[in-house]
Amino acid sequence: MEEVVRSVRQRLETAGVRGKQLRDLVTNIAFDVGAIIDGSQLVSTDDDHLVPFLGFAEGRMREQLPLSQKGGASSLHEFVPGVVGDEFEGPER
Repeated sequence: MEEVVRSVRQRLETAGVRGKQLRDLVTNIAFDVGAIIDGSQLVSTDDDHLVPFLGFAEGRMREQLPLSQKGGASSLHEFVPGVVGDEFEGPER
């Protein structure tokens, strides 16, 4: 979520958004993106709903996606408040 928060912030700052409005928009957009990615927010189609499945692999593993045999939804969206706090109030800010 760090990269999502950082990217959203940069785009909004480039568009001229500042202050509390910037922080609120970054928080809300990142939370919604996280909730869609982790399956907490329902994504509907005409007949059913979609369950997102996202994976990352690097180096030699790019051709093989490592999958767990068991799993469930993540709580990615729940990390957003802490990540936003670090982005806006971190030691380098």
